[in-house]
Amino acid sequence: MFNAPSLPTSLRLTTRAGAVLVIASIGAWTLVANAYAADEHRSAASSVVLANGFKIGEAREDTAIVWTRTTNDRAEGLPGEVRIVWWHEQEEANLQETAWLATDREHDYTIQHRLTSLRAGSSYGLRVLSRPIPVAGAASPQESCQIEGMFRTPPPTDVPAGATMVVSTCQDYPRRDDPLRGHLIYESMLSAGRNGGKPDFFVHAGDILYYDRPSPFAHNVATARFKWNRMYALPLQRSFHEQVTSYFMKDDHDLLKDDCWPGQTYQDLTWDEGLAVYREQVPAATPPYRTVRWGADLEVWLLEGREFRSPNTMPDGPQKTILGAEQLTWLEKTTAASNATFKIVLSATPIIGPDRLDKNDNHANAGFSHEGKHLRTLLAARKNLFIVCGDRHWQYTSIDPATGLREYACGPASDSHAGGFSADQRDPDKHRFLRIAGGFLSVSVDRPNNDPLLRFTHHAVDGTPVSTEKWGFRP
Repeated sequence: MFNAPSLPTSLRLTTRAGAVLVIASIGAWTLVANAYAADEHRSAASSVVLANGFKIGEAREDTAIVWTRTTNDRAEGLPGEVRIVWWHEQEEANLQETAWLATDREHDYTIQHRLTSLRAGSSYGLRVLSRPIPVAGAASPQESCQIEGMFRTPPPTDVPAGATMVVSTCQDYPRRDDPLRGHLIYESMLSAGRNGGKPDFFVHAGDILYYDRPSPFAHNVATARFKWNRMYALPLQRSFHEQVTSYFMKDDHDLLKDDCWPGQTYQDLTWDEGLAVYREQVPAATPPYRTVRWGADLEVWLLEGREFRSPNTMPDGPQKTILGAEQLTWLEKTTAASNATFKIVLSATPIIGPDRLDKNDNHANAGFSHEGKHLRTLLAARKNLFIVCGDRHWQYTSIDPATGLREYACGPASDSHAGGFSADQRDPDKHRFLRIAGGFLSVSVDRPNNDPLLRFTHHAVDGTPVSTEKWGFRP
């Protein structure tokens, strides 16, 4: 398995031949950003590598999407070809592989390929190879890079299976803990699974990066893409995603700008362009709201909070919405129909809060109080259902006094990103835990003594548990 070694001044990647390439000098990123803005085209004469690694996303019992991107050694996109090879962990000799798949400039040299006919509840090995585009009449080019990793598929819905999900939010490149390697939570999350192992899957709850924060501000498609390319050239991010099945959610900063809604622009970056870049840079789900079922005991609802919302400036009332009528109906029907032991509704923004008084962008705010109250009442009527949210730059556990519904906020990806709230703002009627610091949340299901148990654990950046709540099944 590829594990990128750290360097004092650079990031590294191992090529097919075993050589070490410098991906990017940290001090050169501003120059690279200027090059992106000036000219997206890259010469194919450079060696075609995979400086952004790969991601395995949207896994279901029998399918998963592999995302990767062909680059040069500075994480700039290059036209190339990739081949994906995979195998069941117990049948390593029985390899399956794709044909060589070409990347192109139109899609930032990214490619997404859906694997099919997978087995439920299984671990798979994965290898991604790259090479230059073949030249007509010339010999086939040699493979120039390969990376190996693994992923898991969900168990069947009738099989009780222990599982751990880890959740993160609010990830900003300038506020990474380790300037050379990236955000340290990725290293910590790799041992946050059962018995100190890897988690079964990961959910990024939005604000994956920040278009409206320096440097540079992403005022157009070129600089928006650059921010994705830079973030996922970091070794800790790459290594994690090459080993853990992932599901991505978007919020405002990784779509356009703070507190945005459909139809807005961010200088030259339009709403539609922001959506297209997001869908290009992660394993994409259609529709964007969906469920993840992990065996008999866990089902997770991933909500979409940007694409269908009303303007924040609209007066509150029955017509004002974050989710939109179709998604709200889907949520009501699917949570009622689910036979999962435990249900987790994962929202990019708070539903219970409390939030800062100057915010007006989510269900915990006055600006969306009508839908917020309806949503809390709906979800509280489902037994064994809990909310997990991103967006807030602090960790908390809270309870809605009116319904008893509980919410767990995972907290930002680094300590330097924490803030916007303080201990003296603790609400005794709502808060059960409050910590103004970075970290992540793990959610585990298991059956000790054959009794279903759900555990929520807030972790510090280094993985240390700082708060845990346990819940048994309520018939």
